[in-house]
Amino acid sequence: MLTLIGINAALSLVISLAVIIVWEAVIHPPTATPVPAVVVTATSTPTAALSAAAFTPEPGQPVSYRVQPGDTLSSIALDFNVDVEDIMAANDLENPDFIPVGLELIIPIGGLPGPTPTATPVVSSSAEFILSETEGPGTGTVEPLSPRPTDTPGLIATSQSPTPTPFDTPTPLPVTPPATEPEVVIREILGAGVLAGEAVFIFNSGRAMRMEGWTLTDVQGNVYTFPNLFLGTGGSVHVHTGSGSNSATDLYWGLDAPVWGEPGDVTTLRDESGLLIDTLELP
Repeated sequence: MLTLIGINAALSLVISLAVIIVWEAVIHPPTATPVPAVVVTATSTPTAALSAAAFTPEPGQPVSYRVQPGDTLSSIALDFNVDVEDIMAANDLENPDFIPVGLELIIPIGGLPGPTPTATPVVSSSAEFILSETEGPGTGTVEPLSPRPTDTPGLIATSQSPTPTPFDTPTPLPVTPPATEPEVVIREILGAGVLAGEAVFIFNSGRAMRMEGWTLTDVQGNVYTFPNLFLGTGGSVHVHTGSGSNSATDLYWGLDAPVWGEPGDVTTLRDESGLLIDTLELP
């Protein structure tokens, strides 16, 4: 009887252990060991910014830069790591101390191109001669040496000039065409005889000009003197007879009465030295 009880007890223990093991496996499944993932980060080439301080173009690559408020030619040259003289030559600038805001400059990265090298072939030739005695000892004629056979059977060496190796021709940087002569003209007189609308319209189709000290006169002796105005190529300005605040496109004479109201009056434009630039007669 005791033996039977012991067997039953052992069997019950084994069954209980089996149930516990199965239950643990269901409730707490084994966790797989994490494998570190390899993350590949795609890199992209940064796009060149429009700011001069952050722009790093490749050497020899010309870039265009628009002058911002507070810029100087020296600061732009420092930002792009080029010489001030190269920027002036590429843009045909005459005054390094003045560049108008908004002017678009060509920046010759790497410097201006030099003259294109010309490939010069180097010809090296030599003639070998042998002395062949034809009339006895001490007498002979000079004859060219016959070509000597090479180590390769059936081939003979031939004398020829070496082929020159051509040099790569660098691509020249774009250079601003030579500036034309000033072509500042008086286009028309607007609102003649009416103070509120009277203005002289002036247009520049030539190279950029500084008009400080220029004058605008009529036959009655009225004189308007231009302030420090920089008129770029393709730029224009209105000189109003009345009062107002000067800007890059509008200047104000500050008179109380119209000037250009008389038919046949002549508008005359002169530079700072008094040289006649243009005239326009009122109809």
